[in-house]
Amino acid sequence: MKNIFRKEFRPPLAVLALLAVGAAFPAFPFWVIAIVLGIAKITWDSIEKIREKSYSLDYIALLAMVVSLFAHQYLAGAVVALMITGGEALDEYASARAEGALRGLAERIPKFCTVRSADGSIAEKPIQNVASGETIIIKPNELIPLDGTILSSEALLNEANLTGEAAPVSFSKGEFAKSGGINVGEILELVVEGGFETSTYMRIVHLVDEAKKHQAHIVRLAEQVNFPFTAITLALAAGAYLLSHELSRSLAVLVIATPCPLIIAAPVAFIGGLSRAARRNIIVKRPATLEELSRASVVFFDKTGTLTLGEISLTKIEVLAETRTATELLAVASAIEFHSIHPLARAIQTAGSLRKAPILEATNVVETIGHGIAGDVKGSRYTISKAEGTHDGIALSLLEGEQEVAQFHFEDEVKENVAELFRALAKRGISIRLLTGDKRANAERLFGKFGITILAECTPESKYAAIDSAKNGGATVVMVGDGLNDAPALAHANVGIVFSGTENSAAIEAANAVILGRDVMLIEYLFDTASRSMRIAGQSIWGGVALSSVGMLFAAFGFIPPVAGALTQEVIDVAVILNSLRTAVR
Repeated sequence: MKNIFRKEFRPPLAVLALLAVGAAFPAFPFWVIAIVLGIAKITWDSIEKIREKSYSLDYIALLAMVVSLFAHQYLAGAVVALMITGGEALDEYASARAEGALRGLAERIPKFCTVRSADGSIAEKPIQNVASGETIIIKPNELIPLDGTILSSEALLNEANLTGEAAPVSFSKGEFAKSGGINVGEILELVVEGGFETSTYMRIVHLVDEAKKHQAHIVRLAEQVNFPFTAITLALAAGAYLLSHELSRSLAVLVIATPCPLIIAAPVAFIGGLSRAARRNIIVKRPATLEELSRASVVFFDKTGTLTLGEISLTKIEVLAETRTATELLAVASAIEFHSIHPLARAIQTAGSLRKAPILEATNVVETIGHGIAGDVKGSRYTISKAEGTHDGIALSLLEGEQEVAQFHFEDEVKENVAELFRALAKRGISIRLLTGDKRANAERLFGKFGITILAECTPESKYAAIDSAKNGGATVVMVGDGLNDAPALAHANVGIVFSGTENSAAIEAANAVILGRDVMLIEYLFDTASRSMRIAGQSIWGGVALSSVGMLFAAFGFIPPVAGALTQEVIDVAVILNSLRTAVR
């Protein structure tokens, strides 16, 4: 019940009260006052729109209320006033409901930070005033307000706001933590890097804010349709008067023709679509992106980090000594690589931990950049270096003395559900193409089985050129990437979509939509949201116009009086808004 008394509902409640009192005391001009309130509201709103250089105004409703005064049809005019004030209130409420998920991002940001000074004193400080280099304290279950380096010995953060992953992530002292994560461990301290406006979380919020500043083509189309629709309505109203010489018939045409469906249906539908996407950690910058996605015919994918995990992992251990086991040799390699910071060394250590290999100690470890690493384990000298010969992917050799005892094979892994995504896009009639800077053999090994077009050894310039060629061929092009080298292609495509942990700021700025997570099926979810939003927006616009047009014809021939016409249009408005709100449904 409290929602009824929200600020946006006060004008229609006042008009409704005047309608009710006027029905009880017809001798008093309560309905005239209601009409005046409606005229005042629409005039004020029109002035605001003109200031914003928007000239798609509700001319017909304004004219209908003025005509109702001259025709002494005060009840019809009051109902139009209720329709206008009520429709706008419902629109504002619907938009507020649809934007709730988007506003929630900004509302989670704390207004103050607990800052520890150099002398050890603690004080609250507005988040905008916290400078780079200051130490802040984050309590359990609080949001990390600013980017920075972990000062505590360890931290446990939930980064679902940033990545979509629910599993907590462990951080050690000295590691960089992005704002937006939730501290799900003990109280921690963090040394701030950068400021409030440049923080990771605020960059995401700015993307959300930008979404509200641009209108999709179909919203602009709805406003363009308003002008010819208004002209046709005025002609029909004039014709009805000339044929019947009854001002009430013209009024009936005007009240039914009030084009609320054109003005409010599409914005509500698209805001609902943005909200639906935001609930799945997909930030769409502007409503026009949804329209472009619904018309997409070609999708280009970057490979590494987009369709693959972007992390080298150990995929196979080839044992070459009959008396040794894979687990034993992995333990030896892990002990030696413990002393290296090479990415392949981390992959071996990770595999050793996952496969529960025994923990061994390596001594006399020597690493020669570009050649390999060697060390003593259990009395034997081992060397790890690049494997000789031709191999699929990356391979390292493990030698005991001069004898090769094992080969370790590494590969970037294809993300889960990639095959399902490709099937879903193909079902939509979309052509799929892969852009990668990797060698063709590696790309073919991972993606050749999917039967897609593969463009290998691409530079940022050649990726841009591929997008340009497709667009010149008449295609509506979508580019999906994740890194700095994808930024030119993302910006040049009709729609750029970026998978990001938010560290690739250039890619984020170039993209039209940002997916905060790794699940590739979120791309299909975004396409589904776009198609759904376009379909529902179109239904709302043309359905509302069709219903109003039928009603106008009946009114012009005298079958619908002004009061009934006003009530009919109110029903149409409510139906259109409720239909548009379906885009926000999960």
